[in-house]
Amino acid sequence: MQHRYRTSLQLKTVGEQISEIKDANLITMNDYISAYAQIERLHNDYEQRVQRYVDLVAHQRDAHRGLINAERLHGGYHPETWQNLAQIIDLVRQINEVTKREVAVARSMASLPEKERDQFWHEQFLPLATKERALREQLAIVGQRMPPDVRSQIVRVAVHHENLSSVGTG
Repeated sequence: MQHRYRTSLQLKTVGEQISEIKDANLITMNDYISAYAQIERLHNDYEQRVQRYVDLVAHQRDAHRGLINAERLHGGYHPETWQNLAQIIDLVRQINEVTKREVAVARSMASLPEKERDQFWHEQFLPLATKERALREQLAIVGQRMPPDVRSQIVRVAVHHENLSSVGTG
């Protein structure tokens, strides 16, 4: 349990760095291009930490399976907790995949002439940002179903509140 807690803190730290970059006051296309270049550098580390956390959760879940489980009898983890945790992990992975695509779009956008970026932004980036926002909202809902002691160990992924469609070029 201690190893999972430490791993979740490390994951949370990198996740918060990524969230801070995404949640910064990004106004222009160049702001987004620069921000997602920074995210790209953190993303591989984040993916590795997510996988490490998933492996630890799977190991603990498997250790809790058995004919008689004393922890389950004495108020330990319940099947709903494991189910919610699996949902959270799935949502984090989906958000991670969307972030990968956002990074690729921002990189592609950087190579476009200024006059083509706005259309590219609206056609390629905004749908991804909308999908990410919906996934983050689902994550917040599922996270609220977790017991407080478990919730404190889960990666906090902030829900974006920016109106991304108002971004201008510059």
